Amino acid sequence: MLDTQLQVFKCVVDKGSFSLAAQELYMTQSSISQQIHALECHYGVKLFDRLHRRIIITEAGRALYPYAVELERLYMNADKTLRGLMDVISGRLAIGASLTIGEYLLPEYLVQFSRLYPLVNISMTIENTEKIISKVMDGSLSLGFVEGLYEPVAALTDIRFSGDQLVIIASPDFAAGHNCIALTDLLRERWVLRETDSGTRRVFEQFVQKHGCNSVDLNIAMELSSTEAIKNAVKSGIGLGVMSYLAVVNEVKRGELIVIDLAEGAITRSFTMLCHRDKFQTLAIEKFSAFIIKK
Repeated sequence: MLDTQLQVFKCVVDKGSFSLAAQELYMTQSSISQQIHALECHYGVKLFDRLHRRIIITEAGRALYPYAVELERLYMNADKTLRGLMDVISGRLAIGASLTIGEYLLPEYLVQFSRLYPLVNISMTIENTEKIISKVMDGSLSLGFVEGLYEPVAALTDIRFSGDQLVIIASPDFAAGHNCIALTDLLRERWVLRETDSGTRRVFEQFVQKHGCNSVDLNIAMELSSTEAIKNAVKSGIGLGVMSYLAVVNEVKRGELIVIDLAEGAITRSFTMLCHRDKFQTLAIEKFSAFIIKK
């Protein structure tokens, strides 16, 4: 019973809330309160101060926390070792990916991985690069996959595993057609782009600046957070767009969009897999990481 109480205690500290801990552990909030109360009675100390609907960990709570972390690590190591001996890969795998990777690259990989390890329960969150990094940092995601520019973070391990090419897309009615065009000539056109925190947007703006142009000179008609919305806007002739070729290959084949070749050459970028250096790596996480790196 004491180990369960310590698990609840650690979760409350990590989440900073009884209600969030209850959601994480699939318990009622009253059950969480009872477990914490029992733990406080066991040690004869107060672990949290309750102030205006907020909880603040006490000095005793801070002293106990490392032992709760160590206990959880020991349990997870035991589980990992025994499952490895039995060759059983199971558990929860929470991953997150930026838009292009999440919509156009990972789905096929997830299907393949699920067929290999059907006992692994997989969930995937799709957000922009900044949000994925934040969720890996706070531990709510086991692995994150981001595209393009990534500034190393001390707490995170980063591994480059693949990449793609960004292309300029236009409606088939675009006057310049399929001709190779200098970037300076395209800046005068209207653009439909992703939001500023998007990995695609940042890589494109860096490319623009690298070739002597200023990204602030872009005539941005719309900022849309959806790839499909951007494609539809470009198809209607509102402006030019930029996105991964993975996202538009089918539309290009069907003649619904055209790709404009740049005189400055291709816009390439890498994909990066992120995990927290201090977060315990289950067998499921290790297997999926190795699976992605081999692709």
